[in-house]
Amino acid sequence: MQVLHNFVLFAVRFSVLGSLWVANRETPVRDSSGVFRVHTNGSLPVISGSNNTTVWSSNTSLVSPITMNPVAQLLSSGNLVVRGNGTERSFLWQSFDYPGDTFPPGMKFGKDLVSGHDRRWRPWRSLDDPSPGEYVAFMNTDGFPQLFEQQGSVPIARFGSNSQVRTMERYALVNSSVLSRVYVNPEGSFIRLNWASRTQEWLTYWNVNIDMCSWFRCGPNGRCNPNKSPACSCMEGFEPQNPDEWSASEWSSGCRRRTPLDCPNEEGFQVFKNVKLPDTRRSWYNRSMTLGECTNACKRNCSCTAYANIDITMGRSGCLLWSDDLLDVRTVEESQDLYVRMALSDLTMQESTSKHSSNKKRGIVIVAVSISSSLVTMILISSIVYAWSKKTRYCLKKPVKLKRDK
Repeated sequence: MQVLHNFVLFAVRFSVLGSLWVANRETPVRDSSGVFRVHTNGSLPVISGSNNTTVWSSNTSLVSPITMNPVAQLLSSGNLVVRGNGTERSFLWQSFDYPGDTFPPGMKFGKDLVSGHDRRWRPWRSLDDPSPGEYVAFMNTDGFPQLFEQQGSVPIARFGSNSQVRTMERYALVNSSVLSRVYVNPEGSFIRLNWASRTQEWLTYWNVNIDMCSWFRCGPNGRCNPNKSPACSCMEGFEPQNPDEWSASEWSSGCRRRTPLDCPNEEGFQVFKNVKLPDTRRSWYNRSMTLGECTNACKRNCSCTAYANIDITMGRSGCLLWSDDLLDVRTVEESQDLYVRMALSDLTMQESTSKHSSNKKRGIVIVAVSISSSLVTMILISSIVYAWSKKTRYCLKKPVKLKRDK
């Protein structure tokens, strides 16, 4: 335990990680009188300040005689735990259940569906003030779980089920000799830091930037591409809900279908490649279904507007079904496919457009080849004419020798 910035803090690995967890984030101890206690029974643990006043308590009660005389221990992972005397792996309480702004390998994150305990990242208000700031990152479990970030009560980013979330899941599996952590700074940015022993400093390994496409900017059925201008466009088969607003770069109203659906007649599915899957808060999912089973499930349900695999890294397993407008679709580099229900006329139109484009390219090639062949022929004829002309001029200029009679 150490007293730092007038707060009782816990550090790990000789303070290399800095302040990993802060108990009394909103109730600072104004002097050096802070004491951390684990009672033999009753609530545990407790931090008290001057005059033995309680500054912070875990609000956890010991209810079994087996937990008498508990032990507090700071593990090498940075996890401050309280366990029953003689028990090594069963924790009565642990700081990793209460994340702050730092996520080291092994820390839990998200909602425990059994106990209801919700583990959320809450970055500091500033670099020297550990009280909770205005940002919060949490696992939204409405529909298929996805990582959200809010500023106050306003969603500002959805990391979905694509590469950004899987990158954060995988980083704990990398070489354990590398000291690494994910950090949410006071501005709400996610940063992975690796410790450089040679220079004794933290180096940025990756930074999950929040760009203009992170704000549900393009509205329902819109598609965002931060590398294009304008960034928003309607998905194929859709048109602006409000053309005047759309032309003025106000895209929040989103897009509507060009042709209304008439399920189950005259319909099919358009595949959209390389997209971040839409908001899954109102989706239905099954982790064991195959893509074929997922296709059939969506076909049979007229309220199903789109479907996709859950995980493209595990043999394209799992099934996600949407039954409403598609929100927060954006272009990404990884190959994630989204299948959207369309009127057959829109599918035919897209196929015709694709064929026309292909025929146009083929026509350009044919014209180019014809022009090239004609050009070669003209050059060849010109060369022959030039050679013949040159030879003729030479023969005319050459003096004629007359033979004399002997």
